[in-house]
Amino acid sequence: IKIKIVLRFIRNIFQLIISPEHGWEDIDAELESGAIDASDMYRRVFLPMIAVCSLAAFARLLYPNGPGFLGALQNSIIVFGSLFLAYHIGVYVFSATMDRLRLPEMVASPERERLMVMFCVAVIGVIALLGSVIKVSLALIQFLPVYVVFIIWKGARFLQVDEAQIGFYMLMATFSIVGSAYVLGFLFEALI
Repeated sequence: IKIKIVLRFIRNIFQLIISPEHGWEDIDAELESGAIDASDMYRRVFLPMIAVCSLAAFARLLYPNGPGFLGALQNSIIVFGSLFLAYHIGVYVFSATMDRLRLPEMVASPERERLMVMFCVAVIGVIALLGSVIKVSLALIQFLPVYVVFIIWKGARFLQVDEAQIGFYMLMATFSIVGSAYVLGFLFEALI
């Protein structure tokens, strides 16, 4: 059963990366059919996944001029801490603001909000993993967080956001998910 959940999560992440609109439609269909449970997915898949993404920092030990063990450990802790806290900040901000952004006839869905934040933070985790395992520094990887903003935009229908509130939704979601992940990473790096 756990392998099915993991494979579904990975498939949904790749679907969101390849085609965000279809990815959110697939997640919506799985949520409506009961195939996805946000709490179960958080415990069984999301937390181990961000742990794996953070442990990828140790891949840099294999490269010449890479960080030492303590540097890799530091990077690993920074990635895990920033992704973990970004998820919780995002969920808190979404729960505080989505009632005024949602279409009036729609019922609140905290599970949808948690899934939105979870999948977006997971994509940021994949970006961190790529940055750790690719030997050279590629400018493309530095710009991939902008693509997460596109994924957030395409998720507005999944969250049933009122068209008149799209601008505020984009600002709120971008700053609470993408912004918090990278600002926390920057702060942790400055503190350690």
